[in-house]
Amino acid sequence: MKMTPQWPTMFGSGKFEIGGLVEHIFTNYDLHDLDAEVDGCNIFDDDSDVMQLFKELVYNQFNSYLKETINKEITDWNNHEMKGWITGHGKDYSMTIHNHSGAHLSAVFYVMAEDQKSGGDIVFSDPRSNANRGYDEEFEPMFQRFKHTPQTGDYMIFPSFTYHHVNPYYSKLRICIPVDLYLYKG
Repeated sequence: MKMTPQWPTMFGSGKFEIGGLVEHIFTNYDLHDLDAEVDGCNIFDDDSDVMQLFKELVYNQFNSYLKETINKEITDWNNHEMKGWITGHGKDYSMTIHNHSGAHLSAVFYVMAEDQKSGGDIVFSDPRSNANRGYDEEFEPMFQRFKHTPQTGDYMIFPSFTYHHVNPYYSKLRICIPVDLYLYKG
């Protein structure tokens, strides 16, 4: 029998490095008061040189993803918006399953992540709505999850509709910058 995979979900990944980014974050953001200062702000409002370099890198990675997946560029839309925020959490942190509703593409940039023994995998669920409805274990290969154990300098780009969660990790501190891209035709 011929087997044909359907409903592909493309993930982009790679490495990045922006000199001075970690120092800038520690100097300008209070990672101990994330709810008040960091999680709710758009870091692209920070007009420092280092954040502008980071913004350009993010824009270019989103653009590359669009070119590879749908043969379009960000400039094919009349307007776009990128929103990014810093998450910095300590030992035993995890995040429940969620997606980035309303955005078109999402990414996470791992500014500081300890070794792979620290846990904290990001786990993406099969995006088909019934694929995770409680089938017996034997069916698990049909309803795959994609797991990535991040290291410092990794990034992942994915469609914003993709549900994902973060397993607990055991390092002292992890700093990530999640980013959402919104594209507007009108």
